[in-house]
Amino acid sequence: MESQPIAGVVWYAIGRFYEALDGSLQDLGYFAHLGGLEPLFNGPPGEGSAFFTFRADPFTAQKLQNGDLSVSLDSTGSFTLYLNREPCGDFSRPETFSRGEPIATFQRLSAVVGTSVGPLGTNLFSAALRSSTTFHFQGRDWNLERLLPHGITQLGVASTTAIPPPPGYKTVTPFVGSAMAVGGNVRWP
Repeated sequence: MESQPIAGVVWYAIGRFYEALDGSLQDLGYFAHLGGLEPLFNGPPGEGSAFFTFRADPFTAQKLQNGDLSVSLDSTGSFTLYLNREPCGDFSRPETFSRGEPIATFQRLSAVVGTSVGPLGTNLFSAALRSSTTFHFQGRDWNLERLLPHGITQLGVASTTAIPPPPGYKTVTPFVGSAMAVGGNVRWP
């Protein structure tokens, strides 16, 4: 019998945080690793060739200051993963990250605390899998419920240097996130 690790990295997400003109936030991006799914790109790696993308529902954040640490308390919310059979992600057009087939939705379980100092920021959150659907990809049937039945815990690192936003947004900042599958003995509310 093959032993299973207690925990392991299940995804690497590459994305951006977008602040809309009304102050609401969302994050979106693509996956550089997603369980055992391969290939992840239709060509050279990047948002424009990514088969798997994600996009959060808009959320709000409260800002706090603790000395030279800037703290953001992001409200709970959900985000959806998509399969893009014809990749079309474009960070200058955020809507392109939610054009594919929805394959899973996650719910953040508590406020997300993001902390920044100097050129970098970090955040840590857990999210429960709320729904998933079986999809056919590269000759196999997949369902993220088999890989992530109890959800994920993700550590993110972001730049505090904004990049030029597309129309309709005030700021955009890049980030990367690494997620581990949550073990089976955890009970979510």
